[in-house]
Amino acid sequence: CPRRLHGRGWLLFLLVLAGAVWLCRLITALQRLVGYWEIRSFYIRALGIPAGEVCNHSWQSVQAQLLALQRRQPLCVPRRELTELDIHHRILRFRNYTVAMVNKSLLPVRFRLPLLGPVVFFTHGLQFNLELLLFHGPAALFQNTWSLRPQVKQAGAREALARGL
Repeated sequence: CPRRLHGRGWLLFLLVLAGAVWLCRLITALQRLVGYWEIRSFYIRALGIPAGEVCNHSWQSVQAQLLALQRRQPLCVPRRELTELDIHHRILRFRNYTVAMVNKSLLPVRFRLPLLGPVVFFTHGLQFNLELLLFHGPAALFQNTWSLRPQVKQAGAREALARGL
């Protein structure tokens, strides 16, 4: 194999690039696996749902146990009394903001092409970049995963924030 690679720098470059992509995907998969393990542990320890019964529970029963847990021992949520709607909003917060921005035509995902008419263009790459810019980057709207930055809430500072973004 080394004799076949000798003198073919582009092939070696492509192999290194493929290895780097594979390594990045492996790291991402391991991060997701750790996140899933934490969710599993939360279901078992905090909600008291055994691992074998997780698939048999309905979302309503999980939600009821989460609300009961919030009453017994406050979670990291600032509100004392949670409702089912609060839980849905917290789970779908970033997705709700993205959908609202598309609905209000703040994100340019619809284009009018000659002969084809209106076309929606919203790739995974574009979605990733928008989420990085709006939700996770240094100029993000949120100071953490639960609350907006105070500057965003002030009407007078919005124009300066928009220019900075």
